[in-house]
Amino acid sequence: MLFPFTFILFFNRKLYHQLCDSSLKIWFGLSVFLLEKFCNIKIVLHESKCNKSESKPNKSSIVVMNHRTRFDWLFYFCILYRLNALSKIKIILKDSLKRISGPAWAMQTALFIFLKRKWSEDQITFNKFIDYYYSIQKSFMILIFPEGTDLTPNSIEKSNKFAEERNLSKYEYVLHPRVTGFNHIFNRMFSNDQIDCIHDVTVAYRGGIIPKGEADFLAESKGDKSENEILEEWINERWKIKENFLKNFYAPNVEIEELDKEYETKNEMINGIQLYFYPVYWIVSLTLITYLCFSFSIVQFYFAIALLFYIYQQFFSKNIDNFILNSFEENKRKTN
Repeated sequence: MLFPFTFILFFNRKLYHQLCDSSLKIWFGLSVFLLEKFCNIKIVLHESKCNKSESKPNKSSIVVMNHRTRFDWLFYFCILYRLNALSKIKIILKDSLKRISGPAWAMQTALFIFLKRKWSEDQITFNKFIDYYYSIQKSFMILIFPEGTDLTPNSIEKSNKFAEERNLSKYEYVLHPRVTGFNHIFNRMFSNDQIDCIHDVTVAYRGGIIPKGEADFLAESKGDKSENEILEEWINERWKIKENFLKNFYAPNVEIEELDKEYETKNEMINGIQLYFYPVYWIVSLTLITYLCFSFSIVQFYFAIALLFYIYQQFFSKNIDNFILNSFEENKRKTN
């Protein structure tokens, strides 16, 4: 489905990404449907009573979230669906996931960010990604887990050791955030006049049921300080708030309704009806594709060409995301 858009890449990059992101939105929407309808996972979205501002055109944002489990980003799709932002999200992933043939191709086409956890190389990756979207004047939401890993006894122990070395408070429900990547991304976007806002998201799981594996789905102001110092203080302060919020959230004998009184719950009726579009779309489209593939040799030829393109990019070139970014740099150099 994504392969035909490749030809648009050389004529209108903004349109190319809009088409690719819309396709990914339909795929992510199916995930939301399966989570909420098939796995019976209930998502409750609250709206803060504070004043809300509209996002500005071509402006991007950063989402910072505590990392309770390895599924937090997947559940966050349910929130993005309600905010009509599924097509804008960009996730940071381990570079090793590029080796997964098929899903990795789609993630690279969507320009998800793959990191090697080697800062000398990762900061270049961030710069290329941020500057590329700035050049084509397209907005995005980049999801960051500043803790770097999910909450486990081992990660808590390492976080507490980090706190002892720096004379910081020890946390029980969150890990101390790593600030290097966050600082760099914010400063790069800010220097481009590219950032609209930062979304601070706190994730928690009700009822004491915390998914640890896939099978669990089926179970029940600052003086003369530098900008980086200001950012570090801001994100560390947000994580203190998360710790206190989660401590109250998990406290025994606390009625959930008491925590909910501070918020207004959004009406879910329209979102619930629209959600059925995604499984219908995939059932119809995959049935049609299967029929065409088995009935017409020209469709089989098309599939063969598409597979060869993606396999070549994965194993013999520098992967699809680098193909997109590097071809843009080459075109810029030729134009100049």
